[in-house]
Amino acid sequence: MPVLKDSQSRPSVKALERGLAVLDHLFTVPEERLHEIAEKTDTPPSTLHRLLTVLESHGYVTSSHGVYQLGTKGLWLTSSREPIRQILHELSRDVGETTNFAVVVQGEMEFLERAVSDHPLSFVVSVGSRVPLHCSAMGKAVLAFRPELLDGLTLEGVTSKSITDPVELKAELEVARHRGFSLDNEEYLEGVYCVAVPVFGRNQKVVGAVSISGPVVRFSRDKAFQVAQRLKDVGDRISRLLQ
Repeated sequence: MPVLKDSQSRPSVKALERGLAVLDHLFTVPEERLHEIAEKTDTPPSTLHRLLTVLESHGYVTSSHGVYQLGTKGLWLTSSREPIRQILHELSRDVGETTNFAVVVQGEMEFLERAVSDHPLSFVVSVGSRVPLHCSAMGKAVLAFRPELLDGLTLEGVTSKSITDPVELKAELEVARHRGFSLDNEEYLEGVYCVAVPVFGRNQKVVGAVSISGPVVRFSRDKAFQVAQRLKDVGDRISRLLQ
């Protein structure tokens, strides 16, 4: 593995320090414009814009109309992480299946936490992995409340049951929005059924989702409907923590 000389590594360390300083500042304010952040962190606006762009691409910062605030992954660095982990493990024990928490990053769902079922037969997506929005229960839970994310989305089939027709997908998202939860019938992983509810962050914006998943031999549509209200309650608890 090549080793950087000190003269080469110094700029990278400086950029890292500035990025961390920006995150530290955003922990202390609800939201701010770029020039305000630049002034308070003593960072040149052009440099700050590049830093914020990188942080946003990784989900640590989010922006709207020139106003920046912590993204859900940024909030994940706060004291909310451990309570959310405990909530997922409690839910997993109650329903006997794997539970997951993921957020929207660059048009995909990125897994931040999970609690794995005790059953010998379990399907697990690793923390840090990303899955498409259109063929995952968590992605559809987000799309149901944020249809603007459909713009430019490529509906590629991952399994034979993935929805690739825009009209069919929009119809399913409308149903999911009204009942408050979405389903994934082997659309991302063969043999796995999943139910998910949205998670709301600051300003009541959907930022992610929480789900229950299990093998179809044990976790079916009927079981998903049975646990849906319990999952909604968990979604509300996690939303309150993030807000």
